[in-house]
Amino acid sequence: MDLARKWSKSDCDLNTADAKDASEDYSHISMERWADTVHTARQILAENIKALRSQKDWSQEALAFEAGLHRTFVAHVERGVRNISIDNIERLATALGTTPGALLADRD
Repeated sequence: MDLARKWSKSDCDLNTADAKDASEDYSHISMERWADTVHTARQILAENIKALRSQKDWSQEALAFEAGLHRTFVAHVERGVRNISIDNIERLATALGTTPGALLADRD
């Protein structure tokens, strides 16, 4: 096998039929509806942040201040509608006195 073989764009492309089939499979399911049926990492993170924030009797604004983030960002993360970087998970974990792993642990 020639390890130096150059790949072409076509090696990675889906054909039009595949793309159409894929979009039809899930186009009728909104992200919110999908999230309601699957306990996603994003949902777990949101629930854990909200629970720990409530235990500290902090507002979203107080947590945002402690983590160095914007209040609306924290609100979006808690609703599970915002994608979040590992750096910001770490900032929230530090502010809440826990670890990033604990924020992502399913408590069910």
